[in-house]
Amino acid sequence: MVSLSGLGKPQYLFRPSQIVRRLLRELRLNTKDGLVRLPWGMDITVDPADTVGHALLCQGIYDLLTTEMLWRLTERNDRTADIGANIGYMSSVLARRAGAGGSVLSFEPHPRTFVTLGTNVHRWNGHSAYAQISARQGAVSDREGRAHLATPWHADPNVSHAAIADAASATGIEVQTWPFRNFFDSGATFGVVKVDTEGHELQVFAGMADELRAGRIRDLVYEETAGYPAASHAFLEDAGYRIFTVEERLRGPLLVYPADPPQFRRAYEIAPSYIATRQAERLRDLFARTGWPSLAG
Repeated sequence: MVSLSGLGKPQYLFRPSQIVRRLLRELRLNTKDGLVRLPWGMDITVDPADTVGHALLCQGIYDLLTTEMLWRLTERNDRTADIGANIGYMSSVLARRAGAGGSVLSFEPHPRTFVTLGTNVHRWNGHSAYAQISARQGAVSDREGRAHLATPWHADPNVSHAAIADAASATGIEVQTWPFRNFFDSGATFGVVKVDTEGHELQVFAGMADELRAGRIRDLVYEETAGYPAASHAFLEDAGYRIFTVEERLRGPLLVYPADPPQFRRAYEIAPSYIATRQAERLRDLFARTGWPSLAG
């Protein structure tokens, strides 16, 4: 049965060809269910049963607001990182925007997801328009060693929900961990670092505390479920960053202060993403433009 629900989202209205793709899939006329063409021209292999893969198959995009944040923030030749890369969707945004002169470090601890990430990275690397992506199997944390990755119970295919846990469990996996400070060469800086680690963000920031205080990362984009002000916000503000978030409007994203009550929140929005920046005026300029450039690719 064909469903028309949700077609009022910007990812459909500003990219009407995606409506056709979705309808064909629902009618089972689209036979390439494991491959999605992203708006910026990169093909990505997905798991249709997983949250991220399902969204990409239906909408051609995942988490529009975070996608747009990364699209606007990333500059040509930026050195970037994707901490909690999953299958590499956000890494593709960074690679496309940073271009051949840039680079992307992608971290994914789940072994099954890492296989798909590797497939996608292999497909993209070497393209003259994309930054080189270096994929590492493991988790970024506050120390080097081993940790327990708690995964959904065996019948739940959503490995996107896996998270570092305090204690071992029957459905968990032991994974390698590193502090992000290990990946700063002498004098090196990062333009954009995206962090989505299912509640482990504060430990990630603790593992690069000196680099944050020194301003060696220009912009961070990260998910925080606790709401503002949470411990992660305070940590970054103490390190010299300004915190913003973005609200979805049909005409484009609206940059707002997180302490202000949200004026509008769509029912389908997931946990909010925040921007921590060293360059607040640049950020305001970047988000003064209306529209959704990421959807245009």
